[in-house]
Amino acid sequence: MRLLILNKKCALQEFKKLKLDPRAYNIFMKKLNYHIIKIDNLSTAQANILKQTALLSGADLAIPRDVYECRKNKRFNAILFANHREIDKIITRLRKQPLLKNLHQQLSKFINQSRKPVLRIKNKNIKLNRTLIMGVINITPDSFYPGSRFTDLFQIEKTIQDMIKAGADFIDIGAESTRPGALRVDEKEEIARLKKILPGIVKKFKIPISIDTYKAGVAEFAIKEGASIINDISGLSFDKRLARIVARNKVGVVIMHIKGTPRTMQKNPYYDDLMDEIYNYLRKRIDFALQSGIEPERIIIDPGLGFGKRLEDNYEIIRRLKEFKSLNRPILVGHSRKSFIGIPFNLSVEQRLEGTLGVEALLIKNGADIIRMHDVKPAKKVALLIDRIVR
Repeated sequence: MRLLILNKKCALQEFKKLKLDPRAYNIFMKKLNYHIIKIDNLSTAQANILKQTALLSGADLAIPRDVYECRKNKRFNAILFANHREIDKIITRLRKQPLLKNLHQQLSKFINQSRKPVLRIKNKNIKLNRTLIMGVINITPDSFYPGSRFTDLFQIEKTIQDMIKAGADFIDIGAESTRPGALRVDEKEEIARLKKILPGIVKKFKIPISIDTYKAGVAEFAIKEGASIINDISGLSFDKRLARIVARNKVGVVIMHIKGTPRTMQKNPYYDDLMDEIYNYLRKRIDFALQSGIEPERIIIDPGLGFGKRLEDNYEIIRRLKEFKSLNRPILVGHSRKSFIGIPFNLSVEQRLEGTLGVEALLIKNGADIIRMHDVKPAKKVALLIDRIVR
């Protein structure tokens, strides 16, 4: 007797060795992946009905003890434990329950979101069957990592050329530092910095250029010059005009989670429920983007490592990154050389490459689609290897 740890590919191999009837493959594939789903805001009646429905379907539902006391005016959260086949049974039974009509629709949507999301940049669909790498260029004097700061156009072009040769899929250019404690840069100054280098870069290189900004005026200038992605640390919340500009120009947008502003975000950040707060923030900002006219396939999400997060918060996000998959958008993560990598071992930013690459491997395993990196060449090597193992 031995324990099997199976993904779909390994399971198929085991079924063939077992000489299982191929007609049964799909039945057992649905038993393979166990889902743990948090369900919020249930009434006492809804929680009790769902508990019984789950048990009848071979699944289970964790509910608070107070539910059994039938308190009418309280709302409850619950956690459903079920595989794909059991969820199908639950959905069928819930269709006959008027009190839980919305829930069966939500579960149906959840199951149907297992396919890979579509990412569209400019007029091209980007395949997400491998990890994509975003190289970082900072044209600021005060970015937290000196190795990413550039001012000379020749040096910038040479670095971008090297990044492309190493396997970068996007280049992200920042003209304002958003490190913890950073002061806001005036919009005119940010545009002036970009004006010196962006037109030449777009003309010389075909790679999609992302601009790291939360200001509508900066984004409008950059898009006119050929940028195809706006990377907004505020998730379209600092400048409400930005969403309309993104929508009108049909460019990609990165919606990131942040708590506070760059100047204040690391002053005692606190969460009652870290993953719940980030998930709901991203969901609401996606809804805002869609209502503003941004096409869903243009949206990328980022949980915002280091942006209003305590040390352990960053580690929890990395461990539980896959939970954001149910938002059905590509996940970008920027972890490169950040303090949560160096603090436990008192490492300077220059000494954090090995830790950065180790975390990259975990991020890919846990569901990251795009990795934002200062060091593209080693990051690409890691991505190729880990993709070969886990994808």
